[in-house]
Amino acid sequence: MDLDQVVDIDVRPLLSRDREDLVRLLRRLSAQEWNASSRAPGWTVKALALHLLDDDLSLLSRGRDKDYSSLLVVDDQASLVTALAAKNQRWVDVGNGLSSRVITELLEFSGQLMDDHLSSLEPSRQGFVIWASDAPVPIWFDMARDLTERWVHQMQIREAVGRVEGYASRYLATVLKTFVWALPHQYRAQAPEGTTVEVDLSSGGVWQLTSDGASHWALDERTPEDPDVVARFSDDAGWRWFTGGELPSHGVSLIGPTNLCQPLLNVRGIIV
Repeated sequence: MDLDQVVDIDVRPLLSRDREDLVRLLRRLSAQEWNASSRAPGWTVKALALHLLDDDLSLLSRGRDKDYSSLLVVDDQASLVTALAAKNQRWVDVGNGLSSRVITELLEFSGQLMDDHLSSLEPSRQGFVIWASDAPVPIWFDMARDLTERWVHQMQIREAVGRVEGYASRYLATVLKTFVWALPHQYRAQAPEGTTVEVDLSSGGVWQLTSDGASHWALDERTPEDPDVVARFSDDAGWRWFTGGELPSHGVSLIGPTNLCQPLLNVRGIIV
């Protein structure tokens, strides 16, 4: 099964609700909480909010207005990661002089513009998600990718200020079912044809990877009958795995040969 065979998943209502959750949270934060450090290295809550604003404005500029001046032209993945990190930091540095109220109001406004833009998109359009495919992907998956990024950054904000409860579970199943598509694109362990790997993502479902014998693996949402590898992740461990975060000590269980288990942990649902 590939992404083109998956039934379209419309995440636009979730994206709209996630934006509302963020604005509601930011309005309640104190000045001290806005300056709290997050798990994103070197970034405060304020920096993360600015980054989310940049995401909205950049997507509107490219997707709605066809202005591609913000696109990074690089030669390879490593150069892209470096250039993207520098671009993100420049935006945060420039925006740091804005007040928390201005940032919140801008996020509310940009969210309304994004809702309008996304509602106008035709399902037949194509997008790009480089951590899941070298080729174009259905636009619904590009939107789902946007939800995963927004959700992760809002989780980082909420963890920094102790406001996680009641938020994570509303979106996590969809987030994990999006991240899982990094597996067939990135998992390249060598194994005989027909070798199967069970990946249990808790609320994200149980998935099967099947080897074609040439280091490529097909992904299906099912439970293998007799898997060669069993990888189980708690909800909390699952999203941290795909984003390169620190895994909880009791949230991961890997059963099988090391040469098949270890490459799983290197898969990422973000640009790295």
